[in-house]
Amino acid sequence: MSDNRLPDDGARHGDSELRDSDHGNPAHASGEAAGEAAGEAAGEVSNGAAEPEKENPWAAFKPWQGKASGLDKLLLFLIIGVPLVYLGLMPLRPWMLVNAPVVQEFINGAKTAVVAAGAYARVGEIPLWLVVVAGFIGMAKLDWAFWLAGRRWGDGVLRLFAQNERQLKRIESLKRIPNWALFLMTIVSRCPGVPGTLVYLVAGWTRMRLSLFLIADLLGCLIFTLIWTTLGYQLGETAVDVLKVVDKYALWLTLAIILGIFVITYIREYRKQKSAE
Repeated sequence: MSDNRLPDDGARHGDSELRDSDHGNPAHASGEAAGEAAGEAAGEVSNGAAEPEKENPWAAFKPWQGKASGLDKLLLFLIIGVPLVYLGLMPLRPWMLVNAPVVQEFINGAKTAVVAAGAYARVGEIPLWLVVVAGFIGMAKLDWAFWLAGRRWGDGVLRLFAQNERQLKRIESLKRIPNWALFLMTIVSRCPGVPGTLVYLVAGWTRMRLSLFLIADLLGCLIFTLIWTTLGYQLGETAVDVLKVVDKYALWLTLAIILGIFVITYIREYRKQKSAE
């Protein structure tokens, strides 16, 4: 009898072990899964701490918010790229002033070029109307871009022109200028000593109407083109004689300008290195 019961007892014992193992395995598996999940989360945190997000070094110089559009890039090129092109042409200015003053007028609307062209008009070498048209177009052609940049970028445009806190406060104070005063400042912005670029930016920044800005800007450009043209026309032969002397030494003047640029750049870099040490 005892021998017949042993198999049944063993089977029942095996079944109970199987049932225990069936109940125990899910708990064990869930524990392992939780441990693995915790380990992965800890690994992600440690990896995130070990590899922080890299900041864009140019972010502080972006006047716009978010991703730049095509118009933003165009405005940035007109505001920064075009003046750099003017700077690159600086060594050619003495030659252009004597041999192609009208071309220089179209390029940058320089006062000296308008005066020189006016002097050549007096001796009959250049039509007077061409001197006025070239000077007017050269002065006014890009002013709208500065107005639009101020209108589109707002406070962010300060990052391009304010190099320190003092300049930032000075530009901030321009924002409180009455509209009539800003209108007058736009007219006289071509006068020597007036920061025309900042005037145009503030005009857009303060939401000055484009039509009103263009009236003031074009009127100012026309007035000062006529002033510089008249000055050159009155000087006439005297100014032409001076320009001939400039032409005689134009090569040396060009070399002196190039050398001066290199010397100034070197001195600035040397001072930066000294202050960093």
